[in-house]
Amino acid sequence: MKHSIIAASLVACAGLSQAAVGDYASVQVDHVKDSKSGAVSTAQYFRAGTTAYGLNLDAQVRTAVFSKGGMLNSVELTAGKGLGPVNVFGGLGHDNGFNGAKNGSYDYGLVGVSAGYGIGKAYGFGGVKTRLNWEATNPRQTVTFAGVSYALTKSLSVDADWSKSYGNIKEDALGLGMRVSF
Repeated sequence: MKHSIIAASLVACAGLSQAAVGDYASVQVDHVKDSKSGAVSTAQYFRAGTTAYGLNLDAQVRTAVFSKGGMLNSVELTAGKGLGPVNVFGGLGHDNGFNGAKNGSYDYGLVGVSAGYGIGKAYGFGGVKTRLNWEATNPRQTVTFAGVSYALTKSLSVDADWSKSYGNIKEDALGLGMRVSF
């Protein structure tokens, strides 16, 4: 896990980004509800990205804290290629497991597609990503997401989004965040 956090931090510090918005860093807080168990959590995201060598490079660190106790943490690094307003991506992730339990962490691959379109100061986006597990015992998850980003200034925007996940992990989330573009 330490190596994944270090790698994600280096990627984030280098200022990695999405194709449509250039270099960026963002923070976001989501209200999350597990649609199977009803458990509620607050998920905090740190994301950063850039375009290099014709690829969109992104890093994401997610920490979820449950209202009844407990925590989950994951790190994802992706590389994608923009085809017009569509970005096709793949990457690697590491999930630290519930409360960092011994032998509870696992690595996974992921693939996805996202798209976006700007109208004035607003930028709408959506997409889907799914985990590719090496071990059949690790949870399967596909996440659909959509949202809007509204520019407050040339380099600062506010983001609001919704996501729903399917598979072994079934969650509904609403999020609000801030993004700084460089």
